[in-house]
Amino acid sequence: MKNNYKVSIIVPAHNSEITIKDSLSKIIDESKKIISEIIVVDDCSKDNTVKIIETFENIKLIKLEKNKGAGNARNVGADQAKYENLCFIDSDIIISEDSILNLVNRLHEDDETGSALATQDSFNLNKKEWSSNFVCLKSCYGTNTIKNEIKFSVCCSEFCAISKKLFFEVGKWKPFYDAGGEEFDLGYRIRKLKKNNIKTQSAKYSGYWYNLYERFIRIINRTSKYIPLFFKKKKFDSKGSFATLDQFFSALLTLIIIFFLITSYFFYQSALFKGLIILLLLQTIIELKFLIYATKKQGLKMLIFSLFGIQIINLGILFGVVYFFFKKIIKTLKFYFS
Repeated sequence: MKNNYKVSIIVPAHNSEITIKDSLSKIIDESKKIISEIIVVDDCSKDNTVKIIETFENIKLIKLEKNKGAGNARNVGADQAKYENLCFIDSDIIISEDSILNLVNRLHEDDETGSALATQDSFNLNKKEWSSNFVCLKSCYGTNTIKNEIKFSVCCSEFCAISKKLFFEVGKWKPFYDAGGEEFDLGYRIRKLKKNNIKTQSAKYSGYWYNLYERFIRIINRTSKYIPLFFKKKKFDSKGSFATLDQFFSALLTLIIIFFLITSYFFYQSALFKGLIILLLLQTIIELKFLIYATKKQGLKMLIFSLFGIQIINLGILFGVVYFFFKKIIKTLKFYFS
């Protein structure tokens, strides 16, 4: 199914030499099915990303002089876009057959749709770091049950389509340097305009996922930047995103478990041990569907690792909360004593 919509495909890139060639090759193939242009915005890469991009023809390359994050790079690309529809595709994913075409068609299916979003699959492009498989499964969990499409609270920045008019009306991406998380903010602003973010199975992609340590560091930064948005909207995000109610309860239980482990040195240890077992069982219940999903995908080894990985993810969230309030306190003290 073709269409007559014109699309500007915007690809932010930063140190993407591992994935950029395969990613762009697939984007170029899919772009031929629709009237389009491809804009790659290099966010001050230090590796061979630019050299690889320059081997491709018919791509507009914008080189930024300072690294300001993917959100800013996407905005720069949108400012240079000449067509009425924008399709954002990250440089570390491989998109599926007819995905751009299907996203744009879905975007214009009804007036209530504000953004059309691709759905990630569980195929991990990172073959070198085994712990990235856990990160992949944890990130994909929740979208695996989508039969056709769902209304989503988040505007998935890694692969989505939105009209240029609406994109500028909502104020573009709010850049969160070195953290990510712009998708939560933009999705919220789209819904405030009574528009829907539609996540569809008709467009899919495979991602290159970070290892668990890198994910841990990013979650700290992302959580600290997500909290102000959470206070604003006062609700968690859709299942299939990361900021869910179940994730909150799981992180809360990790906090209580840490408290029990610390206090066990000072109080009645057998009672604390029983309480610890109960807490771990409660957390397992909350995470049970994910654990079953992870086991089905990659077996018993992944089940065992997931029990550990869940705690690392939750620690990242907890550290992110502490980091947020620490920054608020420091900012308040500076204002008070200035």
